[in-house]
Amino acid sequence: MQDRKDRVFLVGVHWSKDSREHYNESVNELNHLANTAEVEVIRTFIQTLKKPSTSTYIGKGKLQEIKSLAQKFKVNTLIFNNNLSPSQSRNISDFTGCNVVDRTELILDIFARHARTRQSKLQVELAQLEYAYTKLKRLWKHLSRIRGGIGFRGPGETQIEVDRRGIHKKTAILKKKLKSIENTSLTKRKKRKDIISIALVGYTNAGKSTLFNKLTHEDRYTADQLFATLDAKTRSLSLEKTEKLVITDTIGFIRKLPHKLVTSFHSTLLEVLEADLLLHVVDVSHLNVLELMDSVYEVLEEIKVENKNILVVFNKIDKVGGNHFLFLKKQLIIAYPDCVFISAKYEKGLEELSKKVEEFVVKSKVTVTLEIPAELQNLVSFIHDNAEVIDDYYNTESKVQSMKIKITRQLLPNIKKQIEDFNLKKYIEEK
Repeated sequence: MQDRKDRVFLVGVHWSKDSREHYNESVNELNHLANTAEVEVIRTFIQTLKKPSTSTYIGKGKLQEIKSLAQKFKVNTLIFNNNLSPSQSRNISDFTGCNVVDRTELILDIFARHARTRQSKLQVELAQLEYAYTKLKRLWKHLSRIRGGIGFRGPGETQIEVDRRGIHKKTAILKKKLKSIENTSLTKRKKRKDIISIALVGYTNAGKSTLFNKLTHEDRYTADQLFATLDAKTRSLSLEKTEKLVITDTIGFIRKLPHKLVTSFHSTLLEVLEADLLLHVVDVSHLNVLELMDSVYEVLEEIKVENKNILVVFNKIDKVGGNHFLFLKKQLIIAYPDCVFISAKYEKGLEELSKKVEEFVVKSKVTVTLEIPAELQNLVSFIHDNAEVIDDYYNTESKVQSMKIKITRQLLPNIKKQIEDFNLKKYIEEK
């Protein structure tokens, strides 16, 4: 799929037991994926079956129709909405003379196009290799079954084994390089562990990067495309009534997101795992908004994000209206009482969103009284800059400053440690 002028057919198989409406939406999403991959969609074929053909996935009659029309319209690629086995891909390609791409391969192709940083390029390459390995493994099983396995020892097996070893070796190298980048990112995160962190999550094309730009006054790349953003990007965020925070824009999710992609992008998704608050950005104008939200929660569950504070942000209100939206809004407020409705594009509702974030920061604070030695005036200044001072009293006899403060849980342990270390050092010196 390297040629931007590829003319393609989209092909899907709808299982008769499943909802046709939902399947049509899945095909529409495939069309959007194809547009993002910069190919020209000539026609879409959907066949309803009870079960797939083991050899060609779709029926022979439909395959013949596709072959004839592919020749007529000079179509060179077939993009399937489902994932195919290696033998099915080969059989379809041999019969039609077209390149065959399944849904996962299309997503991987888009990721390869949009990867900009060294990290995301390595992550995409790793996912591609691991997916290629599963295809290779299935193909080997297929050959063994057909040819009997025993007695079949020759170039076919040797080449497959060579390919498998090559993929193993390359993936090991890629994982090592990604681990090195992850360690560097970990060092950066440790430096800001005392700062409240927020991560934007959501379905792809929900408007996360647009919101990120508006909140941070950045100019991050945005487009009406799926997976326009692959790299996590973190910037400081200043709110009116709270101390400085950091906010991270992350990769978008999608239904049936290939597991290998989730695994490969683990280091990027660490920002989500370690965030204090997630802003789940949702395209409220989408027809099946609740299903898209469920898809996001499924990915969060897969990466083991549990007991995380989540604020739901319903975006793109500029695209909806009327009685239907009013009814939907009431239902969403019932389901998500703390939700916010915004238009990131037109900066509507951002003040309310900021207030909600500030409320979270306030709730995450604790009230404590600290006894600070007079010598730690730098620490006193830090507290005045980063906490709400409720009471402040200096005892001239003990030379200790008693401060009652409200402060974030992130900052408190380090402050206590500085006081304890100073008192221990002083105690040892006096001994």
